Amino acid sequence: MAWLGALPVALALPARAELLGYPSRPLHLVVPAAEGGVFDALARALASQLQQQLGRLTSVDDRPAGNGMAAGEMVARAPSDGHTWLLHQTTFVTQPALEPAPYDPLRDFLPVAMVATLPLFLAVDARLPIGSVADLIARARAEPASVNCGSEPLGAWSHLVAEQFVREYAIHAPHVTLKGEAGLVQQVLAGRITACFAAFPSLSMGAASGQLRLLGVTGSARSPFAPDVPTLREAGLAGFDRSAWVGVFMPARTPKPLSARASAELRDALNASDVRATLRAGGFEPEWGASDTFAQAVRRDAVRWQTLVHQADLRLSRGE
Repeated sequence: MAWLGALPVALALPARAELLGYPSRPLHLVVPAAEGGVFDALARALASQLQQQLGRLTSVDDRPAGNGMAAGEMVARAPSDGHTWLLHQTTFVTQPALEPAPYDPLRDFLPVAMVATLPLFLAVDARLPIGSVADLIARARAEPASVNCGSEPLGAWSHLVAEQFVREYAIHAPHVTLKGEAGLVQQVLAGRITACFAAFPSLSMGAASGQLRLLGVTGSARSPFAPDVPTLREAGLAGFDRSAWVGVFMPARTPKPLSARASAELRDALNASDVRATLRAGGFEPEWGASDTFAQAVRRDAVRWQTLVHQADLRLSRGE
């Protein structure tokens, strides 16, 4: 029975064989966004660092078509050999609830690693007598015609958070959606929108000049972007203790040894100063999460946010 002692080594051989020479050709990082945007910049910073670490060309493929679904479809159909990666965020698991999708984000993909979170700040026009989240809710309930809440378009992360806010706290005020955070914030500064949810870079100048007041931030801890601003949970709102995640996926049948290697490489890439600087410039906070931890977050948020989409009866038409 001496052969039993060699069993662990024998079982380890297939995993070693899969890793041998990996990656054997250029890596392909697919992004559901247009070239030149914040998400594209993050992808290119990661690709550049991974190329240095692995000694293999890492290309970025921007595929914004179909509300970003073209990117997911391409990766879902790619060979499961660890060379095609998808960089996406929380809306990846909510999009199929808004419109028909050519894939299932839980069935057709393997979560590799979380690389960042995206906190959103609740900001108001500083000229208004609203000094806290409680003040905003009280005003909205007492004078609903005088208050509105803005976000990016239907299905965007800021839209989902704003929808949760107005639904859970019975705020009967108009919900205004605008394309792009810059335009949204300008409307708040102009006095046409009372409050909005947005990432810090879009709010920073207005907050610094005193034109915007930041009432709270999503997430379980205060953001280093504005440490004096309380979390929304601290401000009295339950259910806002999680920010959007950003992470990398592979096709579902990718061997675990390859995804584990990719996860480790992403962890190391997050330690690079230029990657961290690019993340923070886009309002992201670097945060690595291993495959199992990331998979739990993906499944949890799929249930949470798809439930909200169905309860609010949100639907995207193909023209949106």
